[in-house]
Amino acid sequence: MSIQISVIIPSRNKFPQNLLTLFSLENQTLPPYQYEVILIDDASSDATSTIPELWKFPFRLRLLRLQANLGRPAARNAGIRMAKGKILIFLDAEILVEPGFLESHLLLHQQDNRLLASGVLTMKGAYTQLDPGFNEVQLQEAYTLLKPQPAFHPAYEKFIKTGQGQLLLGREDIKKGVYRQLAVQKVHEALYEDEILQRHGDRLQGFHLPWLISHTGNLSVARTAFQQHGYFEEYSGYGWDDLEFGYRLFRQGYRFAHIRYPFTYHQEHPVSPSVGNEAHTNFYLFQQKYRQISLLVLLLLYIPSPMSFHQVNLVLDEIYRLDAESVGLYLPLIGVMRSMLEAAGYLLRFGQPISHLLTHAGLPPDSVKRADFEAQRSALAASGRWSMLGEALNRLLAL
Repeated sequence: MSIQISVIIPSRNKFPQNLLTLFSLENQTLPPYQYEVILIDDASSDATSTIPELWKFPFRLRLLRLQANLGRPAARNAGIRMAKGKILIFLDAEILVEPGFLESHLLLHQQDNRLLASGVLTMKGAYTQLDPGFNEVQLQEAYTLLKPQPAFHPAYEKFIKTGQGQLLLGREDIKKGVYRQLAVQKVHEALYEDEILQRHGDRLQGFHLPWLISHTGNLSVARTAFQQHGYFEEYSGYGWDDLEFGYRLFRQGYRFAHIRYPFTYHQEHPVSPSVGNEAHTNFYLFQQKYRQISLLVLLLLYIPSPMSFHQVNLVLDEIYRLDAESVGLYLPLIGVMRSMLEAAGYLLRFGQPISHLLTHAGLPPDSVKRADFEAQRSALAASGRWSMLGEALNRLLAL
């Protein structure tokens, strides 16, 4: 029978977390002949390349070793070119999956072949090892988990005594689901639950930003999507290449689904201090590629006095309705807002204070364009409607 799913895992120095991820993929409800796993070793200096020699799996494991570090987007693209499955599932190297994981993705795509599915919003954290690179918050979180579980005390005591990393779980532990005992709620899970999932459901009905679930920590899409709409943007550094791809599919009319169950688990690890700046850089490249209000409204999450996901969705909803009802009358006002958001994105990217956005947008004091903008803003306020759009404008103008 033909392979239904290709699981693509880019990995850069993530051994042994990536090995535990592979162990979790062998405990699936889907027959192993229906899926393959492609592990891309992105020029690691650890033992990743030895995995196929030392461990056997019921599914077909294909290792691609890159001779130079290309970064996660390029590594994923290399995996896509190798893939034989009709459905591609992307996992980060340190993600543990429960037994029904592959089947949950496959069933959705059998119902809709123009779908992007992801389970990142409800992903848990899990401590499968103790790492000397953990920050204080991670160390305290790990201690709180391990303290009531005597079986893990020897590993913790050795870690404290020697300062050397300690692996807490093995193959049999993964099979038994012991990682659930070491799980914590991720920082943003409650926020996503309240702001997005409880309001819009797992099919994200009425949410104008459904592509925000397009994180390759746990994402699936038909292989034909890449053949028709291109591969991941190969940004350097961390972040936004996956969201850019999701936005690209959103513009092509794809639908989006969040997979709540079965849960997935991110194996906690030290975080590089450079990821924040890298993400700002890539977000800016993303903005410059499209320069659309449907994307730029996300900057309302990053300004001083930021808005929430729910509020940003309402802002976008009001922009769409205002434009439709006024038959384009307020396009100049929306255009100025877009220019202010672009300016905010530029200032964020280059670490400058986000302020004086009207001037940055080309509307200096006493200019005709500024007077026209203020007149439209006053008319908007006088209507007694469009309160969330008005609030967004007020916050931008107050900077």
